[in-house]
Amino acid sequence: MVREVTPFRPPARDAEADAFVAARLGEEQGGNAAPRLEVGQIADVWDALGQLEAEDFAVEEARPSVQHFVSRRAWITGGAIAAGLAAGGVLVWRGQPVVYETAVGERRTLALPDGSRVTLNTATRLSARFGGGRRQIVLERGEAFFDVAHDQGAPFDVLSDGARVRVTGTRFNVYRQAGFTEVVLLQGGVEVGPANGPQAYPATRLRAGQSVRVSPEGQTDPVVAAQAGRIDDWRQGRVSFNRTPLAVACAEMNRYSRTPLHIRTPALESLEIDGVFEAGDTAAFAKAMARLHGVSVRSDDGALILSRRS
Repeated sequence: MVREVTPFRPPARDAEADAFVAARLGEEQGGNAAPRLEVGQIADVWDALGQLEAEDFAVEEARPSVQHFVSRRAWITGGAIAAGLAAGGVLVWRGQPVVYETAVGERRTLALPDGSRVTLNTATRLSARFGGGRRQIVLERGEAFFDVAHDQGAPFDVLSDGARVRVTGTRFNVYRQAGFTEVVLLQGGVEVGPANGPQAYPATRLRAGQSVRVSPEGQTDPVVAAQAGRIDDWRQGRVSFNRTPLAVACAEMNRYSRTPLHIRTPALESLEIDGVFEAGDTAAFAKAMARLHGVSVRSDDGALILSRRS
């Protein structure tokens, strides 16, 4: 059963943080005093840096290296801010890339400085670098949906495990998995190939409604029809199955939850299931399996164990 998913809402502005950003921009421009920036310029900086919160600027005691968007704080407070305002108020990034990530079960939509938008699925991490006629994203793990603003003079590149997706303006999805990256094109055109150029394998051109998998070496599989419904599902916070083996369904549900599903009886792995579920609600999924398929469910050490009833 699908329940309504609360959309991401950006945090409120903070005057102290605005002043901090303005001061750092002044230093980047070679001055000691903070420049008098227009409200729209400050807004551009906030959008580019992923909606920084006031607490991101607080001095912290040493703590374990478990990070939840912590790269923003470390990058800025370390004095290596890479945002500057060029002529005409256009935001340009220099130096280190900006890193964004989501936790398990979280989704996040970001506005990029070129007008593009990217939505990060669960447990996703990517870095972004813009400027000098380049727009580059590195998908370090997970899945992201891109709605790219058209700019013929600045190609938009997404790098993922040896693969490169290049566009000038389009809507597409990139999912980095173990052993391959899947690219699904919904609108426009993309070129998929090796990250380091076509020396080993030629690039593959996709049309809207097509999908392809590419290896870490940059070799593409045959082009197939895109499963656009799956992408719409995760962007809306749901997961759909249509005659899907239970083992595959459990693996997909586990992407979104810290309470994983484990199949104890091997014979259940091939059980085909149908349905639409809220992403992350493994408990509701397990109850549905018990009610519809007579599967036994028990909790054990933070996991839900599925087995055949004796």
